[in-house]
Amino acid sequence: MRKQTSRRVALCGVLAAMMIVVMLLGTIIPLSTYACPALAGVISIPVIWEFGAPTGGLLYAAVSILSLLLTPDKEAALLFALLLGWYPILRPKLQHLRQRPLRIILKLVIFNLAICLVYALLLFVFTSPDLQAEATGYTLPLLMGTLVLGNVTFFVYDLLLARVSNLYVYRLRPKLFSSHF
Repeated sequence: MRKQTSRRVALCGVLAAMMIVVMLLGTIIPLSTYACPALAGVISIPVIWEFGAPTGGLLYAAVSILSLLLTPDKEAALLFALLLGWYPILRPKLQHLRQRPLRIILKLVIFNLAICLVYALLLFVFTSPDLQAEATGYTLPLLMGTLVLGNVTFFVYDLLLARVSNLYVYRLRPKLFSSHF
């Protein structure tokens, strides 16, 4: 029991540190506002597989709070906290839905609600003069095109999560945790 707890704390601590470093890299590399939160979400896959959704949720909460406090790029931090951080925890539950159209519609609804919430918070709560000035030049067709492209990108992210999960389970897990097998 004690060995299991120590292993859980150690793995979560190391992965949390990796996730925070990835989130901080988003401020150094200019175009990585979307890529770094997505990569940080992918890093949580071993915790979800090894210790379950509750431990993955605690890891997500800790990294979300730390990234909101430490990361200067609030857009990336909010994207992680409101969508890309908790989605890898929710995804296995969504995959158990038997009806594929329902599953796709539910994923679209989740993504669109989260994105609308992120940008509403950025425009009205975390008021950034740069973002507000940029938002005044947007037209409706540009916003709609961006949202459609975001939906497509989200499904690519969903596919990436599936592939990385399979890679972890079938290739890395037997090598890292050979005592399980």
